[in-house]
Amino acid sequence: MSTRLRVAATLLLMLGLVAGGSAAARPSAAPSPATLLARHVPILVLHPAEQIAPAPVDGFVADSDLQRRTASGWEQAPGPLPAGGADLRLDQRTCSAIDGPAATPCYTSSEAAHTTRPVVYGAALRSGKRIELQYWVWYPWDVYSPTVPPGELWQVHEGDWESVSVVVDAVGRPLVVGYSEHGEGVRRDWAKAPKQGTHPLAYVALGSHANYPTAGVQPFRPGVVDPLFISVIRQNGQAPVDHTGRGRVVRPRLVRVTATTPAWMAFAGGFGEDGYLRVPGGEPQPYSATGPKGPAFHEQWRRRVAEVTSWPRG
Repeated sequence: MSTRLRVAATLLLMLGLVAGGSAAARPSAAPSPATLLARHVPILVLHPAEQIAPAPVDGFVADSDLQRRTASGWEQAPGPLPAGGADLRLDQRTCSAIDGPAATPCYTSSEAAHTTRPVVYGAALRSGKRIELQYWVWYPWDVYSPTVPPGELWQVHEGDWESVSVVVDAVGRPLVVGYSEHGEGVRRDWAKAPKQGTHPLAYVALGSHANYPTAGVQPFRPGVVDPLFISVIRQNGQAPVDHTGRGRVVRPRLVRVTATTPAWMAFAGGFGEDGYLRVPGGEPQPYSATGPKGPAFHEQWRRRVAEVTSWPRG
């Protein structure tokens, strides 16, 4: 082989190695949204005294009347559940929130009639080079008290949407876990978050169903819980805290959702009737006009990634 041919062959070989090296260094494609969502379904750890477990929302919808706000109050509205409907709410027809903690057996028995296993509603929402895997959890009844068991100070409402989120990078590497807590939430870096394999653990607060990365007594954070509510608790001689513990472990089934499917995802009204607050020696007072709105109408859904990563570290 001539010198010229040997040089040409060497150049071709070097070009091949460079090209091959570039291909090898190229990052792999991200797993599909379905794969990512299945990989990180959270494991929920309930408090030992918890009576309300995560459930599919369908049973509550079936058991509720649709109501519309009018000048004279809430009136019956024709079904089925519409898209939109910000002036509407669902009201569980057999139970009454004004009864407070005493209503818990009614809500548990109504839910038990549907005999379905716990679920989380999952969506993979992209923002730039990040993907937020949102897992929404439904509880038909929320009954908060700063004491265990509940005392004379309590706050209740029908319906409770909570969430656990995992933020991943463009190739699916987990970065952050977000835990919903009352008005907002907290976050932890993936490396410091409790987990079993690829599944984050969330410790669910007794009654309120706020999510925490640890078990124990959880002081309220002023940036996460309404300061007025914290003040009411303190004025009545109680500590503004949640209680998490190591009770029942729930490994929910994943149900994927979008902003419009299933149909209840597009409902803009409240999932529940009036909420109530009672202080010692008083009568229950209205605290909220409806239960919470569905996942697609939360700030976390609208500001995917940005909302969770703005939460304080927990």
